Amino acid sequence: MTSHADVLQLLNCDDLYSLVPGSFLSAHGLNRPEQYGMVCADVPAAQAELEALGCAPFVYAQTKGPNWCERGERREVQLELALGYSNGQQVELLGAGKNTDFYRNKIPADGSIALHHVCVIQKGIDRLEASLNAAGFPTVLIGHVGLEGVHTTKFRYLDTREELGFYLELTEYLTLGMHLPPTEKLIGFLGRMQRRFAR
Repeated sequence: MTSHADVLQLLNCDDLYSLVPGSFLSAHGLNRPEQYGMVCADVPAAQAELEALGCAPFVYAQTKGPNWCERGERREVQLELALGYSNGQQVELLGAGKNTDFYRNKIPADGSIALHHVCVIQKGIDRLEASLNAAGFPTVLIGHVGLEGVHTTKFRYLDTREELGFYLELTEYLTLGMHLPPTEKLIGFLGRMQRRFAR
């Protein structure tokens, strides 16, 4: 049985809860981050390595990125990603994607995994985004998926690289007006089902 420390070594970063100073979070009214946003050249290979270290089953997807607006430009993008957990913390693996350089530019040439952003999952991201913009952290990417008024996932990326060394993502999950993020149990269940039906 391996440890979370082994996972962090593979991810090439510190523990999620130490990446953003508490003073930064409190100054901007932010919750503690819940997700590592990692980039890599080969998502399935990275997923397999992390699962071999004991991470909960990942859910893998290749999907369109609808309503994607990158640095003020609307784009039709294709994304590759996988979601799983280590020590109760969500790990998102992201490939280069198509028609965007947002993740590609950070992918290491040596085939390793690198931290691209951390994600704060919180209700009211429009207000939080405005506050961070006013503090000097511009929004570089926005998007949303789902059906407005029924279920919508909204996300914003802010350029906090000078302050934190990586981007900050804000995400809000709205179901009938309520903030209902997916749980580790749900992601694990979907990952197991994906494997079962892939056989």
